[in-house]
Amino acid sequence: MLILGLIGGIGSGKSTVAEMFCRLGAERIDADQIGHEVLQYHDVQTAARNHWGDRIFDANGKLNRKMLAQIVFEPSEAGHLELSFLNFLVHPHITQKIEDQIRHFSESQCHYLILDAPLLLEQHWEQRVNSLVFVDAPRSIRLARIQKRGWTQTELDAREQTQLSIEKKRHAADWIINNSGNLDETLDHVKKIWQNLEN
Repeated sequence: MLILGLIGGIGSGKSTVAEMFCRLGAERIDADQIGHEVLQYHDVQTAARNHWGDRIFDANGKLNRKMLAQIVFEPSEAGHLELSFLNFLVHPHITQKIEDQIRHFSESQCHYLILDAPLLLEQHWEQRVNSLVFVDAPRSIRLARIQKRGWTQTELDAREQTQLSIEKKRHAADWIINNSGNLDETLDHVKKIWQNLEN
């Protein structure tokens, strides 16, 4: 089984590219989705409540991810420490679930697997992949995309400061996909990589 790791800046369109690979026959591990699931774990929520109190939970007792993000992505030393605590809390669970899914797909005779993980390099998950694909898009386009999600430029800046630089991600990649044009152009890039893999 060949595993491709997707990397790129926030708003570059990694999920879109992952879906294109899946349409060609690949399977996908979505680390973002896994992260959301891990935040629902009883032990994780108990530890989060002990650390941050009730302010990160809504009136129904559901964890408010937007409130939590405001705390851990605060651009200060305090915010950095809070993010470190969150990572300490959730990343062992996320890593275990990724390993479990890799094992599952390997046993199911999957040929190509996409690991779509925003913090792939930061968490050293690149050790589990065969090749890295960098999804590229100019900052202006990425900002416009994340603003459609309801984010602000300040939120983008704060989150990017917690990740490796775009330049380091691009330098680490084996393949680069330009996702700044229309989707047909992006799909052409994906198909070229797919053909290279099959050959």
